[in-house]
Parts: sequence; structure tokens; C-alpha cells
Amino acid sequence: MNRIRGQFRRQKGWQHFGLALCGWFLCAIVAGFPIAVESAEPILIRFSHVVSESSPKGVGAKRFKELVEQRLAGKVRVEVYPGASRYDDDRAILALLLGELEMAAPSLSKFRPVSKSLQIFDIPFLFQDLAHLKRFQESASGKQVLKSMEARGIRGLAYWDNGPRVIATARPARVPIDLKGAVFRIEPSDVTAAQYRLIDVVPLAMPFSRARDAAITGLVNGQENAWSNIASKRLQDYLPHLIELDHTFLSYMLVTRTSFWNDLPADVRRELENIVAEVTAEVNRLALEKNAAARAAVAASGKAQIIEPSSEQKSAWQAAFAPVREEFADMIGRSLIEEAGKSATPSSN
Repeated sequence: MNRIRGQFRRQKGWQHFGLALCGWFLCAIVAGFPIAVESAEPILIRFSHVVSESSPKGVGAKRFKELVEQRLAGKVRVEVYPGASRYDDDRAILALLLGELEMAAPSLSKFRPVSKSLQIFDIPFLFQDLAHLKRFQESASGKQVLKSMEARGIRGLAYWDNGPRVIATARPARVPIDLKGAVFRIEPSDVTAAQYRLIDVVPLAMPFSRARDAAITGLVNGQENAWSNIASKRLQDYLPHLIELDHTFLSYMLVTRTSFWNDLPADVRRELENIVAEVTAEVNRLALEKNAAARAAVAASGKAQIIEPSSEQKSAWQAAFAPVREEFADMIGRSLIEEAGKSATPSSN
């Protein structure tokens, strides 16, 4: 009996403690006690890229941050890591999948391990000009390529332009034979590597952040890139002969993690989609302006020779690189390559 009474007293004691705690909590709410209810932390978007903040992509990342923090103040905040300050593009993709980043904008070549179809953008001379490229990217097939990595955890949000790739070399080159034996820094692209092997150039894949040092030390004596990237690293100081072939175009894909994007509140996701569309239009317009200005700055530096090949010389490059298309046709998809070819002519619809 005494044991029962003791148990009852203990239970009654806990009841009194519970009632007292509830009363204290209610008083804290009424009094505005700071422990009562804390507001939710803003959603964090960590955005990494490898180029300078003055490049089209760098400006786009800053503009994205500005618009997000204006329109979604208190709900979302953005941290931008420019110039490979935390990750190069290859590591950024892994960091995205591991939840260490929420957004990145690697060049399309970087996605080859995840989506073979994206290698279509590295096929030399497939797209006649930037307008042709944009028509394909905006087509049903281009939009399907944008979505091609969702099942693997990466959601494509937009294509960002950066203009035609220019070949920069330590020695003058007007036709492919002029580059025999050269060593080129390239992006990690199987297509680009095959392209250069066809003309007896040794391709050496390395991050863009290492391109300048590799040129300074003589580790490489050639590379290809957009005008804005060449100017940002002053690559013309060490690779002063620049060949304008318009053989491929440097584009980036703005990506996020599929699960992160799908888990966002619907209203936040809608506003982010609006911001992405707005920033994409700004980036693509800016890319045209920046590349024109960068080309002019390189030309005015007095250290560069810009080579515009004749039609016969360009035909020699086209013929030399032609086997690449067939080599990768089955891997990329023959029907997709055919669709890209059809985009050469504007639709009459």
C-alpha cells in the first residue's frame, strides 16, 4: 500500500510539473518571451562558378543574387562563389549532387558523364552561327536535352551563352597542318579531344583556372575559349595568334539539384523560375556585348594577331574535323543531330 501511495505521489508530482511548464510556456507566449517561436531561416542557395565576376556568367550570378534577395527577402538568400574559389566545374557537379551546392553553371562539356546527348554542343561546325544554336536550344529537342539529367539528380534551368570559341595559339596557324605537334588545353570533352587528335594536336584536359599558368610555363601552346574568357585571363599575352573559326560555341547550363528544386515551396519556386528567365535574357544579351568588347580589347592590346580564315582555309578545318560527327553520332543520337541540322533554317510557323 505504501508503494502505491509513493507511486501516486510521484505521478501527481509530474502532473504538477507538467501543468507548471505549460503555464510558463503560455505566459512566455503572451509576454513575447524570445524563446516562444523562432522564425524559419531563409532558404540558402549556394551558387558556384569558375569565371571572373566581370564575365557574362559572373554578372549573371550576381544579378541572380540581387533579384532573389529583392523579391524573396527573408525567404531566400544567395551566396555566390566566383572564379573557382570553392569548386571547379567538375567538383561543382559532385558538390551539387552531395548537397554542398544548390546551383552551378558549368560549360555544357562538363556534363558528359551524366548526359551523352549534351555532347552535341561540342560537335565542330554543327551549328552555323549563334542564331542556329539558339533555335535548336529553344526547340522541343533542345528543351529535352535541358531535362536529360533530371533522373540523375540534376535539373537544367536554362542555357547561358558566351559566344563562339576562338582558337588561341603560340604560333600562327591558318590551316590544320600548322598545329601538328602542339599541346592544347581543352575542357574535359571527349568530342574536343577527338577533334584535336585528328590534326595531330595533343589534348590536355584541365580546369580553366589553370589555363593561364599552363600557357605561361609553356605546358600548353594552344587552347580554345570565348573572347570574354580570353580577355579576362589575358591569354593573348602568351597565346597571341587567335583563329576565328566559329566551329563551336561556348555555352553553359544553369543547373540545380532536382530534389532541392522539387522540395521548394510552390510560390518560391515560381518566383525563382521568373528570375531565372529574366537573368538568362540579360546574360545572353550581355554575352554578345562582352564578347564584342573583349575582342576589341584583345585587338587593341598590340599583342595579338586575329586570324580570319579564308573560305578555302575554313573548308580545310571543316574537312579535318568532319569525322568527329560520325564517331559520336550513335552515342549522342543520330536523330538529335538531324534535328540540330534542321534548326539551321528558321521555322516558317
